[in-house]
Amino acid sequence: MVEAYFLPRGLRPFFLAPFVAALKRCSTQELVPEASLGKEQIPPVGRDDKRCRGRGAARRPIGAESGATLAEFAFTLPILVVILYAIFDFGSALVLKQKLEHAVYEAARAAASQSTGDLSNAAVGTSGSVADLRDTVAQNLRNAGVNDCGLLGAAPSSVPPPPSTWTYSVSGGGCPAPLVLTIRREDVISVNGVSVFLSGVTLQYPFQYRAAAILKVVAPGSSFPTSTNLVVGASMKNLI
Repeated sequence: MVEAYFLPRGLRPFFLAPFVAALKRCSTQELVPEASLGKEQIPPVGRDDKRCRGRGAARRPIGAESGATLAEFAFTLPILVVILYAIFDFGSALVLKQKLEHAVYEAARAAASQSTGDLSNAAVGTSGSVADLRDTVAQNLRNAGVNDCGLLGAAPSSVPPPPSTWTYSVSGGGCPAPLVLTIRREDVISVNGVSVFLSGVTLQYPFQYRAAAILKVVAPGSSFPTSTNLVVGASMKNLI
């Protein structure tokens, strides 16, 4: 049996009054002996009074902690922004390349069904069958929401030679670099000793990095290119 211990009535005011006053000044956690807390001390809760602080209870200045947090944030924010823009650029380039492949494939399919009888005409790249293929590529780009850089209706920048090859190089419409379209109507390959004529379409399209502007702010001396060229191509056997 545990026997309770009570103070005599006459001595209670001398012991209880200081004890109650101490409770009001300090937190209850500070009154716990250090031996019972183990190695980790529970920080004081309540009044930040010198009389309530034990050994090792000094707090870190709030200003210093806030300054360190702001410095870390200012250092990591540009890096995070560059990474986010790089991810966005990669996704945009992938989607754009799929649109370019579709435009080139449709032009190659149209070329395979066209006659080659007018290829000897010097104006075929301006108003003939080759010009129709040029406009097919340009119209497919516009339908997909892609800037054609002024390709629609453009004159060829070079005509044969090489044989049956027309090249269009345009850089209008705010394109960061020239768009280059190459149309070949009579590519020849040998299959089991038989010559096969193909029509080929190759498109070189400039893609501008959005992350380049951020890199110039973070690292002004960076030599990272602002744009790159996406190259796609398609070939089909001439049916006529």
